Parts: sequence; C-alpha cells; structure tokens
Amino acid sequence: MLQEFPVWLRVEHFINILFITLFIRSGIEILGTFPKLHTSVHTPIGKQWAHFGIKKKREAKYYPVAGEYEDYSPMVSLPGHGDLGQGRYWHFISVIGWVTMMVIYWVLLFGTGQWRRYWPSDWGVFAQAWDDIVHYLAFQIPPAMDGYAFNAVQQLSYGAVIFVLPVWMIVTGALQAPAVANYFPKLSKALGGRQVIRSAHFWGLVAYLVFIVIHVVMVVLHGYGHEVSKMVFGHAENPVAGGVIFTTGLLLIVFVHIWATKTSLKKPQVIERLHNTVVRPLTRFMRKHMPSRQYAYKDAEITPWGQHRASGMPPAYDPYKALVANGYEDDYVLEIGGLVERPMRFTLKDLRELAPDHSQNTVHHCVQGFSSVGQWNGVPLRDILELVKPLEGAAEVVVHSFQNMTRDDDVYEGSYYYESMPMVEAMQPQTLIATGYAGDEIPIQNGAPMRLRLETSTGFRSAKWLDRIEVVSRFDIIGNGKGGFFEDTSSYDRLQML
Repeated sequence: MLQEFPVWLRVEHFINILFITLFIRSGIEILGTFPKLHTSVHTPIGKQWAHFGIKKKREAKYYPVAGEYEDYSPMVSLPGHGDLGQGRYWHFISVIGWVTMMVIYWVLLFGTGQWRRYWPSDWGVFAQAWDDIVHYLAFQIPPAMDGYAFNAVQQLSYGAVIFVLPVWMIVTGALQAPAVANYFPKLSKALGGRQVIRSAHFWGLVAYLVFIVIHVVMVVLHGYGHEVSKMVFGHAENPVAGGVIFTTGLLLIVFVHIWATKTSLKKPQVIERLHNTVVRPLTRFMRKHMPSRQYAYKDAEITPWGQHRASGMPPAYDPYKALVANGYEDDYVLEIGGLVERPMRFTLKDLRELAPDHSQNTVHHCVQGFSSVGQWNGVPLRDILELVKPLEGAAEVVVHSFQNMTRDDDVYEGSYYYESMPMVEAMQPQTLIATGYAGDEIPIQNGAPMRLRLETSTGFRSAKWLDRIEVVSRFDIIGNGKGGFFEDTSSYDRLQML
C-alpha cells in the first residue's frame, strides 16, 4: 500500500504546488515593505539582525517607516513594486487555500493509513538516511526502502514538510495577525514576541525554498519522467506521457502566477473582490469573537518615550502647528457628533478627568511588520460613546485626522486621513482615545495630542492627530466609500484583523 500513490494524494500534491508558490511570492512582497528582521518587539532602529534591502536611508532626522519600502521585482514577489495591500490579499487567499488542503490531506493520510509512508517505522531509518546522503554525495542514487516508494532521506524530508513545517508556519503566521496575537498575548510573549515570531516565520520560508530546490534536483536525478509519472498515473510505467502531462500542469501554474501578477497591478479591484469572498468570513468572525485583551507586558517592558516606532508624517497644517506651539492644553478641542443624542466637545483636561488612571500596555502591529510596546493613557472610546448616546441606526464610528496625505507625506497621494470602525469594534474595552504616553504627552510623531488605539487591527487604522469623531449609520458614503484613507487609495481591507 505504501508503494502506491492514491488519486487524492496526487491531486493534493499538484494543488499544493500552486498554493505554496503563491504564498511564497506574496510573502516576499510582505517582507519587502519592512525588509528587516529583529529579535526585539521594540524594533529599535539599526538593531535588526537581517536586512534585505539596498535603499539608501533618508538623511532627515525623522522619516516614516514607509520610506523603508523595497521595490522588489514582480519576477520574484507577488505582485511586486511594493504593493503591500495586494501582496497581503494574495497571501491570505493562498494561505486559506493551502491550510484547507492541508487539513483535508492530513485527514485522508490518517484515515487511509498513508501517514506511515512519511513516518519512520524505527530509529534505524535515521541511520539509513545518513547512508543515503553519503550515496548522493558520491553521485549515486540510493535504493528505496523495502515496502516504500522512496528512500529514507526522502521519507524524513517529506515527513518534516508535511507534518512539522506546516504547523510551524500556521502558528507563526497566525500569531502575526493582530487579532490573534492580541487575543492570546501571553502565548505571543512566551514565544518571544512579534519580532521573534516574524523571524521564525521567515526561517519557515527559507525551509520551503531549500526543500523545493533540493526536491526538484532529486526529481531530475532520479529521472524526471520516471518520478512525475508517479504523480500523474500513480506508477512509473509511462515516463514520457507523465512528463508531458506534469510539465503542462506546471506551465498552467506559471500562467496563474502571470495572471495574478498582471491582474493585481492593472485591475486590483478584481483581487480585492476575490479576497473579500475568501477571507472576509474569517475576519468578520475575528472582529466579533476576538477582542484585544493585552495585559501581558509590564510597565518596565514598554518602549521608552520617543522611541516608539511611527509611520506617517505629522500634519504641516497651520492650525495644528499653532496647537503644538501653544502646548495643546488650552486650545485643543475634540468634537464628537453625528448620529448621537448629545453632541459634545472635550478638551484634553476633560478627557483626562473622565478616566484619570486608565492606561493599557499594548503592542502596536504595523501593517508593514514593525512593532513597539506602548503604554497609552486615555479614555475607552465606549465611555465617550455612552456619554453622547448614539441614536438608533448608529452603526459606524469615523475618526478624522488633521493629516492631509498629499501635503504632509511625499510617499502618498490623497486627501485628509480618516478611519472608520463598526460599532462592535468601537465598543471593545481596549479601543482607546489615547491622550498620553507613559504618563507624559504623546510624542508628535506618534499622534499628539490625541490618537485612536484600535488594538484588534493593524496599526494604520489607529489614526493619529485626531481632529474630530463622527457617529454615522454607514461608512460607504464617506471619502471613496471603503472605510478609510488607505482602504480608499490602496488595496487594504477594512477589516485588518490579519
């Protein structure tokens, strides 16, 4: 039985080639937007252990993290040209497809007894694997084990790739999702924090690439037609036909990659719709059932004041600069209105008096990949909403920023920055209107005098430099109708739980 290749196994093998190559290329795209690997959750500047970029560092004293993007070629990454939003779309689409197929594969392996083909029957297999390696180094093809379709080193490598590496990638991938990491903060911290987990995920990528290269070389050495015939017909008796059919299938996969790349770059809305169909059910579930509950980091473990990583340029807006010059206290007013019973205006003093002792230590999960741990002083947004009393039909909360992206940030084009959130997110305990950092005012680059902290999501939704808050019945009539600045102008999903 272990010398046979059932139809379902052959089909799974081929489909997994597609999903794995898609998530490798899209993963490289994601890596390229913050091409640095750290071991510290604080991602201190210049302290990375690996850097995969050649872009010259800006000379300015302060520059946004977006300035660290690398423009990888579409020949390598999906879709290429630093399009992080589309890269994330493809990564989540392919990962969901791959995980689904892996679960089916595991069930069938254990249900049919085929798992034994990948699991050592005794410790002697390891000694045999070493002997097989010696054969390969001597340019000799080692024989298959008795009762198996392959030799010992193949069994061990296939077993690792089928049973160990997928679990490694699923766990390290899931714990980079803000909703997952912030729902299980102790687990994330126990594993070393976001950056150690991100580095571990990278090593999983390297393992897949190394396996693919060696696997292809071994298929050629063992006889291409002979080996791929097994994956087409279940036996090695038709090497020519098997080679032709399998090669045609590989060309079809290449065509899918070409289509995916060109469509992402020229018609991104097509991939957005595909993403929303495949991924949105998961993110809706996470939004409803996985609120942030971060209490894992102590005060001594927060990123020091002024060193919390930031993205985006502060507003070059005369009224905002006047607020900075006057120290905010006397001039700054936050308005909240819209579909509420009692529109209100709050000074910084008013907000501090609402929750004088409230603070939360939380990890900032930037969509690019960097992180920091902040101690945010402020008022839970739900406390403010309870004061203004949203009316019947109020379903969304929109926050508006002083920041105008065209004027303030040479990396982007567009109008004033805004974000929106469903009422269920706005009412979660750790959704915060932050008025201070570590007992001090918020640093300007981090959003002074006031910012949103939306801990269930990636960092760009936690809008900085707040101007006003608006309660509305629907978000799709604001801006370009997609729920926020980056949602309107780039390929970013409004439900950034992953």
